[in-house]
Order: sequence, then structure tokens, then C-alpha cells
Amino acid sequence: MVKVSGFVHSTLDVPGKWSLVLFLPYCNFRCLHCHNWRVVLDIAEHVSLRRVLDEIKNSPFLECVVISGGEPTVHRLDDLLRLVEDIRRANPSVQVRVDTNGSRPYMVRRLKKYVDGFAIDIKAPLDSPEKWKHTTGVDINTKNIVESVLEADGMPLTIYRTVRYPWLKDEDLEKIREFVSSLKSPWQVNPFVWVEDCPFNERIYHTSGISPR
Repeated sequence: MVKVSGFVHSTLDVPGKWSLVLFLPYCNFRCLHCHNWRVVLDIAEHVSLRRVLDEIKNSPFLECVVISGGEPTVHRLDDLLRLVEDIRRANPSVQVRVDTNGSRPYMVRRLKKYVDGFAIDIKAPLDSPEKWKHTTGVDINTKNIVESVLEADGMPLTIYRTVRYPWLKDEDLEKIREFVSSLKSPWQVNPFVWVEDCPFNERIYHTSGISPR
């Protein structure tokens, strides 16, 4: 059984739909200015699955449940499938989306039969592994990101997202735009927001001498 670090109601995460966003702990990335770093490190408070399912069952306007994190695909496949099953049993009318960093395409491939789409973060140009590492703190095989994107493309709730990080240049965004232009699912660019207390920023401050602002 997966742990749930919390949930929020949202009208923004899935455009045009009233959603409940679940946050699962742990992640294989250590992104600069991560908004959910407490969830990633599993130091946020947990909520019981029963409370989550009651909320899903009793929310009259709920249209979608988003399984987010952290990174959901670091959890066991059987546990994720059981969570999806529990969600659908609690409210058969809701759609289910999984938010993922795309680093585990085999999980996307196996989950896609049971969910309505994915949100996949394209954090940098796919020909720039150094910018992926700068952003995420780990070495990334961008072929895995491409494979995840192609697996998820065209599903009803699939969307691709890029944060307008200050270290991404206009030409970087243009490269991403060119990549997604041939895809079926939409792409959105989200504004960058400083998260000054994120401990993953320390690797940059210590090595570059830059301040949080």
C-alpha cells in the first residue's frame, strides 16, 4: 500500500476539471526549487488512505484524481494499480491522471491501460543532458523521457509541461516547442517560482556562490 503525504483540491492542475491531487512521497530527482521537497524526502505529514477515499467518494463536483508526488513511478506497480482501483471503486465517474517526470517509461507503459493520461515534465531540451542534470541533480537518459512522452501521447488527459527556469534560454524553449509540435497532446509553459528553503538548492549555492535571488 502506498503512503499519501496529503491532498488538495484544484481547478488548475487538469485544465477545465475539478480535481483532487494526491501527493505520494519519494522521488528519484532532486530538482532545484522543488515545491514539494518535503514530500520528496518523506518528512511531510501523512494522511490515511481511508480519508483520501472518503474525500473522493463524497466530493460532489469531483471530475478527476491526479496521482502526483514526489514521483509516483518510484512506487511498486502493484501498489499504484491498487490505488487506481481503490479510487475508481470510491468514485466510478472520475478520471485518473498520473503526474510523472518521465524517467521510467516502462512504468508509463504498464500504467497507461488503467489511467486516463499523464502529465510529463519536459525540464530542458532533450539534446541537453547537462541542463537536465543542472535542473534535476541527477544524470538523465533523455531517451527515457522521449519514450514516456510517446507512450502517453494522445491520451485524454495527457499534457506536457515545462517550467520557465531562469537558466533556460529562449532557444531552449524553442527546441522543446519544436519537439512537442508533432505530438497530439498539449504543452504548457509554467512560470518559475523561487523556493528558497528547498534543500536541493544547496548544491548550486555551494558550487557557484550564487545567492537564492
